[in-house]
Amino acid sequence: MPLQGEPFKATAEGESFYRQVQALQPTDDNQKDLRGRILQVATDSAQARFLLFSHLGSSIPLPFLAVLLFWLAILFGGFALMARANATTVVALVICALSVSGAIFLILELDQPFAGLMTIPSEPLRNALSPLVR
Repeated sequence: MPLQGEPFKATAEGESFYRQVQALQPTDDNQKDLRGRILQVATDSAQARFLLFSHLGSSIPLPFLAVLLFWLAILFGGFALMARANATTVVALVICALSVSGAIFLILELDQPFAGLMTIPSEPLRNALSPLVR
């Protein structure tokens, strides 16, 4: 299922379902509790859907990322200039640079869980929703 770039809109089916549940006339306490729970679940799922739509873009600002990378380049450049050039310092700088770049990659990768190298599979959710659609 491709991500939608259009703004969030409530579906007609969802609004119809919510109105039908509100129109129910419970006759005893169990039915009143069940109606309340259904309304709560419907509200919670609509809020979760809205949150998914509101976070379609990246939550990491580009100026922050540029300043972070510039700061790290200055930091590693300073370490490289101040340290005596031998095998130990070169290996330490390379390991530290790989560690920091790996951490930045993971942060950027986890910012978009439904795209990229590490993705959250959507099949279990689709399998759970398919009986509800019918």
